[in-house]
Amino acid sequence: MTNMVQFSFALSGRMRSFIELRDALACLETAYVSQNGSAWLHAACDLRSSLVGEHGRKPVIPEVIGLLQDVESFIKGLSEGVPHYQSRIQTACEQIQKHIKALAPGIPEVARILSSDALLTAYLNAQKKHDWLGHKLCLQQSIKAIWKHPDARTLPLHHALVPLCDAVNTLDSMLNDFVSWKKEIAIDGSGHITPDRKISYGLLVIALPEEAVENGIIPDISGNRLAVRVRFQQWLPGEPPKDYKEDQPYSMMLVPIGA
Repeated sequence: MTNMVQFSFALSGRMRSFIELRDALACLETAYVSQNGSAWLHAACDLRSSLVGEHGRKPVIPEVIGLLQDVESFIKGLSEGVPHYQSRIQTACEQIQKHIKALAPGIPEVARILSSDALLTAYLNAQKKHDWLGHKLCLQQSIKAIWKHPDARTLPLHHALVPLCDAVNTLDSMLNDFVSWKKEIAIDGSGHITPDRKISYGLLVIALPEEAVENGIIPDISGNRLAVRVRFQQWLPGEPPKDYKEDQPYSMMLVPIGA
């Protein structure tokens, strides 16, 4: 979907683990490209929480493997009676098996780096103490100097993450590939989604035109798997959030994977 911003709402614990991992990897890459030391450390700490299973999270590698297996089962079911899709689905299944094989041993080098790097450890300990900028350790002054030559710290981690990034990118793409979008309008900024009770869904994706998001229009959901309420708020600079009361077109997709 061109010029649309997608918002992912997990409807299961497994899918929530995947979204947290996906977003941490994206933030880590953005910080690496922009050479933003504080943002890189923050993303690396969040990634560690997902991989190790800290702060109430489950270790994420088994969750990713489980989702890959769910996708494989789902798309195999789609191929029944649809011969013109079988070649594409076979290719997708082979790709999934390749990722599962790569992730099955875990990613020990990533775990080693995230658990042994002194700066990362100091930054993580500061976060745990709610010292968000690391004032007590003068981290901001240290990071500014250290990040003049960051490659020795960042490149080994990014290289070790390649198999995981590849699997996450494939999985994220496949979650969108085999389910169709449905266009809706939130009357007066509010609407309802009623999922099919016979199907277990793991993910709800809501897409808004980019210009709407530029104007501060943000979706929010509440409810449960049987009844979802969608409402839109507007976040304007320097103002508290407020309910958006205009009719708002949006697209939505319910993904029957990872429930």
